[in-house]
Amino acid sequence: RSPYWKDVVTGLANCSLSGYAPPSSEKLRTVILAEEKANIEKLLEKKKFSWIQYGVSIVSDGWTDIQRRPLINFIAYSLDGPSFLKSVDASGEYKDAEYLKRLFIEVIKEMGEDN
Repeated sequence: RSPYWKDVVTGLANCSLSGYAPPSSEKLRTVILAEEKANIEKLLEKKKFSWIQYGVSIVSDGWTDIQRRPLINFIAYSLDGPSFLKSVDASGEYKDAEYLKRLFIEVIKEMGEDN
């Protein structure tokens, strides 16, 4: 929704793609985002086959976003490299070992316990 977004993309496109019209912010955050998410999930499915054969480690890290919300990321590490799995907004949660254990169990179930 930045007022500068359209000008920036139009300026870039006019350098080599005259007549290009950038997608609207609505299309970016709905249709294009959904399409890209589906593409990423297909790529991740290929990696999951190696997890079964060679194993995978799940790691997490915590950080704070620009709005100062505490976020916990979950990443799968395997021979194919790291893969982002999910991020959890931990606002209002007491971030102790029990809470992290529940989150890890949830991620393991989502990935499949066979990995």
